[in-house]
Amino acid sequence: MIDDFSCISVDMGAGSIRVMLGKIDRQGITDIEVHRIPNKIVKIEGHDSWDMEGIVSEIRVGISKALSQSEYSISSIGVDSWGVDFVHLDDRGQLLGMPVSYRDKRTRGMEEQWKSMMPELETFQRTGINFYTFNTLFQLQSLKNSENLENTARILFIPCYISYLLTGVAKNELSISSTSQMLGVKGDQWDQDILKHLNVKQELLGDVIAPGTRLGRVTIPEAEDTDMEGIAVCGHDTACVVAALPVENPNFAYISAGTWCIVGVESDQPLISEEALKLGLTNERGYNNTYRTLKNIVGLWLLQGLKKHLSGDPSFTRIEEMTKEGGPIMQVIDPDDPGFYNPEDMKEAFDAYFDRTDQARPENFGGYLLCAYDSLCFSFRYHIERLEELSGKPIEVLHLVGGGSQSDYLNQRIATICGRKVVSGPVEGATLGNIMIQALAMGKIADIQEGRSLVKKCYPVKTYTPLAESSRSLERYKKFLILKQDSNK
Repeated sequence: MIDDFSCISVDMGAGSIRVMLGKIDRQGITDIEVHRIPNKIVKIEGHDSWDMEGIVSEIRVGISKALSQSEYSISSIGVDSWGVDFVHLDDRGQLLGMPVSYRDKRTRGMEEQWKSMMPELETFQRTGINFYTFNTLFQLQSLKNSENLENTARILFIPCYISYLLTGVAKNELSISSTSQMLGVKGDQWDQDILKHLNVKQELLGDVIAPGTRLGRVTIPEAEDTDMEGIAVCGHDTACVVAALPVENPNFAYISAGTWCIVGVESDQPLISEEALKLGLTNERGYNNTYRTLKNIVGLWLLQGLKKHLSGDPSFTRIEEMTKEGGPIMQVIDPDDPGFYNPEDMKEAFDAYFDRTDQARPENFGGYLLCAYDSLCFSFRYHIERLEELSGKPIEVLHLVGGGSQSDYLNQRIATICGRKVVSGPVEGATLGNIMIQALAMGKIADIQEGRSLVKKCYPVKTYTPLAESSRSLERYKKFLILKQDSNK
């Protein structure tokens, strides 16, 4: 069952925001960019913030463009974004200042303060969410008893706020709410003990709605001549990405490869053991009552940092060629080491790590690049094996998405080092997932499997099978495991 369907997808990223036209018919699923909005953090009253008024204005421009450019009647619109950030609304539904970014320093010290009120393991098992300094929990902890919070009548996460402006319905969606570390790990209720510790009334957050909920007619002037309906898609962009994976084998894990990498599995149950907490696993919610149990890993950031030492701004293809110049090496790093998060000089961070772990420094720069690529793949393998152990589910296929999925070199190294088939693509999955969930909500496709089949049909994937791994590589992975064990002590 596939009925022709057209919609608008608003995909909000921390670096750019895209307004897309989406279409589904018997030929498949397509998306066309009609408006791109640069997005960046700005300083407002001493805080790293988002220019929400400017963002909203540009989104409305994008909606106007989409409506004027579409050859078909547009049925609906959905919005996804990054996680954890939110707006304050007053009792008239108006913004109380610009929303503060997750990168702001106001959360410093909040994690430690929170752990003095509720044990780490208890918080994890209540919410399924691991400890990140930028979590909504710690943002609200920094605002405890503040005048701003006293004047707040409603808190909405970023994509839910945009949907509210479009439809007048002020509801927080499940997947984006789960990133907060305040939602109960099961069901759709806020954890009352956590809210009590924060002095936050549940009324501020309201009821949580499932992804795919129809919000009603869009009421902004730009859409006054349409019957376009607002849909609460998966508000968190990664949940949209996972919804759109072209899955055939259910025994899969996914890797989103970009500046940061995400390694995870889709499951009907969260992993909330003490070991899962120590591994840094987190359990975010997905479409159709699923969990995305995942690990955030410093990713191509390693290569981006090393690249600054090269003249002429070489392409990643050239950088991959340079790994061959590194020759056989034995060095490995643990990308989870804090020294790699935000160093002033990435090469110096590598050298400091080599010195601290009694490893010789590579003889040439190609060795550093090779070490970065392979160590990233070793980290993928390590976390995939842990996810396999903890979930009891075999992992036979790795779905690779994001910018890194365009690299034949990286795809093949992941397949070989992880010893599993890699299916690469699509590069941009959030928009496709957004469109799919709208179509599901509007009854245009039958289920998520049908949607994923459409993605595979229209966005061809590439498959990589493992090559024979060298004895040196196996030896280096053993060294990686020792370093990992030491760092976990």
